[in-house]
Amino acid sequence: MTAALDALVAAVDAALADPALDTDRARAEALRPAMASLLASPEPVPPEAEEPFAGGAVGNLLHADPEGRYHVLAVVFPEGTSSGVHHHGCWGVIGYLRGGDEEARYRDVDGVPVEASRHVWHQGDVTYLLPEEGEGWHRVRNPGPGTGVSVHVLCRSPADHPHRYWDRDGGRSLDFPFVEVAPGRWVARVEPGR
Repeated sequence: MTAALDALVAAVDAALADPALDTDRARAEALRPAMASLLASPEPVPPEAEEPFAGGAVGNLLHADPEGRYHVLAVVFPEGTSSGVHHHGCWGVIGYLRGGDEEARYRDVDGVPVEASRHVWHQGDVTYLLPEEGEGWHRVRNPGPGTGVSVHVLCRSPADHPHRYWDRDGGRSLDFPFVEVAPGRWVARVEPGR
């Protein structure tokens, strides 16, 4: 843990304990200053947290709440990689640490995610995932140059985070759980037939 990461974790704990912050948006807004401070810090995350896994995307675990309410990942996308269209079933706050990201957001139309917007995020930007406001479906892609690293504060534990993948060929949503592929390193994998 770094000092900036400790401050972010303390801000998440405080936001989740504050009864006045009674919506996901209110909690996300409360976390924004701590996320911005982490992104501006000279030592935001340990250097090894910025490493991909076997040349591909990975979520490197930075903190897991002991009560399972949330976790913090350094998500690494090498240049040219994409997440595919997927859904987060509960809140998240994302800060862009290194490189950039092209994000497409989708709205649900009769059970099908349909692209609603597209935005390019840059180092220092902060955004939210707010399924309670219809903002759970998205796709991220690193167009380069270089490896993109973002810090994600996501609801629940990595193993319990509600995550779905849109199978365009099959026209269906599939389970897309985070799987620990090495200690503290999590990759989302499609679970066919579930």
